[in-house]
Amino acid sequence: MREAVHAGHGASAAQGAHAARGAGALALSASTIFVSAFLLFLVQPLIARQILPWFGGSAAVWTLCLVFFQVVLLVGYFYADWLSRRPLRTQAIVHALLLLAACAMLPVIPDAAWKPTGQGDPSAGVLAVLAVTIGLPYLAVCTTGPLVQSWVARLHAGDAPRQAKVYRLFALSNLAALAALVVYPFVLEPVFALRAQAVAWSVGFGLFAVLAIVSVVAVGKARPARTGDETAATTAPATPLSWSDQLLWLVLAALGTVALLAVSAFITQDIASVPMLWIVPLALYLLSFVLCFDSDFWYRRWLFWPAVLVLTPVMGWYLNTPQRSLPIAAAIGLYCAGLFAICMFANGELARARPGPERLTRFYLLLALGGAVGGIFAGVVAPHFFNGYWELPASLAVPGLIVLWLTRARQKWVWAVFAFAIVVGFAAFLRMDAVAVSLNVLYAAVSALALFAVGYTAWRARSWAAAAGLAGALASVAVAWLSVYSVLEADNRTMLRVRNFYGALRVEQFGIPGALTASRRLMHGVISHGEQLQGAVQRRLPSTYYGPKSGAGLALLTNRGETQRVGVIGLGVGTLAAYGRAGDTVRFYEINPRVTAAARSHFTYLADSPATVEVAQGDARLLMQQELDAQGSQRFDVIVVDAFSGDAIPMHLMTREALALYDKHLLPTGVIAFHISNRHLLLAPVVKRLAEDAGMQALRVHFEPVPNNLTLEHSSEYVLLTRDPRFLQDPVIRERGEAIDAAGVTTWTDDHSNLLAALRWTVKP
Repeated sequence: MREAVHAGHGASAAQGAHAARGAGALALSASTIFVSAFLLFLVQPLIARQILPWFGGSAAVWTLCLVFFQVVLLVGYFYADWLSRRPLRTQAIVHALLLLAACAMLPVIPDAAWKPTGQGDPSAGVLAVLAVTIGLPYLAVCTTGPLVQSWVARLHAGDAPRQAKVYRLFALSNLAALAALVVYPFVLEPVFALRAQAVAWSVGFGLFAVLAIVSVVAVGKARPARTGDETAATTAPATPLSWSDQLLWLVLAALGTVALLAVSAFITQDIASVPMLWIVPLALYLLSFVLCFDSDFWYRRWLFWPAVLVLTPVMGWYLNTPQRSLPIAAAIGLYCAGLFAICMFANGELARARPGPERLTRFYLLLALGGAVGGIFAGVVAPHFFNGYWELPASLAVPGLIVLWLTRARQKWVWAVFAFAIVVGFAAFLRMDAVAVSLNVLYAAVSALALFAVGYTAWRARSWAAAAGLAGALASVAVAWLSVYSVLEADNRTMLRVRNFYGALRVEQFGIPGALTASRRLMHGVISHGEQLQGAVQRRLPSTYYGPKSGAGLALLTNRGETQRVGVIGLGVGTLAAYGRAGDTVRFYEINPRVTAAARSHFTYLADSPATVEVAQGDARLLMQQELDAQGSQRFDVIVVDAFSGDAIPMHLMTREALALYDKHLLPTGVIAFHISNRHLLLAPVVKRLAEDAGMQALRVHFEPVPNNLTLEHSSEYVLLTRDPRFLQDPVIRERGEAIDAAGVTTWTDDHSNLLAALRWTVKP
């Protein structure tokens, strides 16, 4: 008896020790996953910010970075899926070698030798510098999460309830990503220079590598010894995955990514150009992962299916509203709520469809593949093939079709009603002569039919799922209907609609073409890039932000010589060419070829100017550096920097290094005019600090036109920089120029800038 008691105590002690080792291994694994996801989200903006000035600071650079990260993530998940099927010892050795190789690439600071030296497409250069700088460290970080989760699943092999909880570690990784999303723009970027950030991240990666290696060792020690039968049972192959399940994972993952990118682009460019507004959609996207994979409590079909099926048509309706009648805050709220509903739907269904832990890495592989497909579609394919943000209505229509697919077993005559709705909808779109009723009557009739069909299906089948399937089909039809209608019913004032990497542009016509008061305007989302009157005389007058009393007008007209060389960063519609005289040269630097084409085809400022007008295509800073190296200074009398009216301002054009470059192209008596009319950013103190750093004087010029002026002049704000005392003593400049308070503002450099500190916390009217 006593021996039995001692044996029992020994067994209990062994079980307690094993439980303690298991708890320790789990804590180490969770810490490793949190740190890896935190580093993963920190390094993306960090490395992109470092190479941005090298390759022009354009949207194309950000897009290429996004594609690179998604492709490496996909490769990493392939690696994790392959490695997870090997013995734990093999996994530990292989992954440790990867971590050590990644450490050899630290710190993550790009070598200056990779800076481009010539013109041409920078795509290959961007991808090359990313590969040699961050390739292996990023691969190691992104693969560790799924690998560690597979190790934890092995730790609890045979314990189904504990194995099922391994997906909570995926929620933890997204929580870490959400934390990094908040920490970087609000804590790290405003305080630390880019080099310091890169060194700190590299140190963090070294600590993470040690943590990952310790985790796998702890898991190996915590695994209980197993008999041959138990081992065979735990390693027996699972039921093969069906292609339909894997395709569903792929589609749901792609849906979330496309919806995120499409909604972010729409609200930041077509609703409000508010800096850092993109953080809100991304935070909601990550939050949906956290909630859906934390537990089954958060995602409820009875709540999120109706939310998606109601909000997506409403969002489609707003796309179809020419006047965009909702207040800005309400419109942003609508699209953020709709995005959250779509992401909760997509990730909630992913969580419901997740396989057992033995298929964990394959599940994550298909999630990564879906994310990569969605990102490439929205970030690369759509800008090349669409003339607007049509990926947004596509992402609004897909959830309804997925609901229909998920409830397909309960459908009987749903597909017939679905087909009928499509036929009626397209008949209305095309305004067929055979349709004798108005579009509104047709819409009301189909809506009534939809409500009747949903109700009848629910009553007849005694199943809410059947009704949900039909509602999903009709919601998709409604979104498609509204989207096509928005194209066919586009108001007559839209003359041109084009899109590329740099965004979607449109040219709008106001008034009767040919009338003296008629005008045309170039728009990029909600940002105006210039407007021109159409009368024979009026069309030669500078308008909008560039009138004679604006800062640009004063810089060009004050102390004007017999001839003048003017450099303009940002073409718009070419308004500043109106100041050119015979013998003058006006050289524009424009990064977007679509803007150049629109300025030449739909506006006449460039053609009407008696000056010699040149348009240099590409990023201004790169081109000006190449010109300086090849042929010396351009010797401009005036340089107008006009690139800061939107939300995503090219900060590399407003740094110490950028101003030094402009100064080399400027005559000693020249003037640099920074156009800083921006509702959300207070940039005058930033430019003032740059001027002080360069030994130049800076004056703010604010112009407020009379209401309803005939020259279409807008309120404008400029900061004029010069060393010329004649210019500063001119009576008009002395009267109009205002002093600028730059107390507490740091000098922006390529290595450090603080956009957060420049935000206007009260919106400028």
